Amino acid sequence: MILRKFKNIAPRYEEIVRAYREFLLTEEEFTIPKIEKILIPLDRYSESPTNTVIEYLTSYPGSTILLLYIIDGEVCRLIRETIGENEAELFRKRELEKGHKTLEKVEATLPSDSFTVKSQLKTGNKAEIIEEIANDFDVVIISRHYGAETTKTHPVSPVVLRILQNVKIPVLLY
Repeated sequence: MILRKFKNIAPRYEEIVRAYREFLLTEEEFTIPKIEKILIPLDRYSESPTNTVIEYLTSYPGSTILLLYIIDGEVCRLIRETIGENEAELFRKRELEKGHKTLEKVEATLPSDSFTVKSQLKTGNKAEIIEEIANDFDVVIISRHYGAETTKTHPVSPVVLRILQNVKIPVLLY
C-alpha cells in the first residue's frame, strides 16, 4: 500500500525504517507487562512512596506488594565490635521500632482494598537482600535515598546504583 500511495517516497521510507529500526517498538514492546508482585524496599533513609508512586500502583489492582524494611547488618556488627554488645542490642531495638513504625506508616498510605500488602523486617546487607529476592517480583519500586543519604553531587545513593546494575527486573525510582 505504501509503495502504491507514495511511489516517489517509498524507497526513502524503507531506508528510514532500516536506519531507525532499533528505535521503533516491536510488538512485544507494545504490550503492557503483567505486574502481580511488587517489591518496595525501605530503610531509615527512604522516603515514603509519593502520590505518583501510589497512582502508579493503582494501575495494577489485585497485585501483591511486599514492604520490606531492612536493617543494615554491617552497622550492627560495627557497633558490637567497637562499643559493645549492649549498645548493639539497643541500636537493633531502636531500628526494629523505627522499622515497624515505617512499615505501618507506608502501609496506611496504600489503598489496601486494591492490593494485598505484606510487610517484613530483615537484617543484613541491604543491596544483597534486594538482589537475591528481586527475581521473585515483577518490579522494584525504590527511593533514591535507600541505603544512604544523597548529596547534591550524587542524587542517587550508591546502594541504589548497585541494585540498578545487578537486578534484571524493572526498577522504578522515586
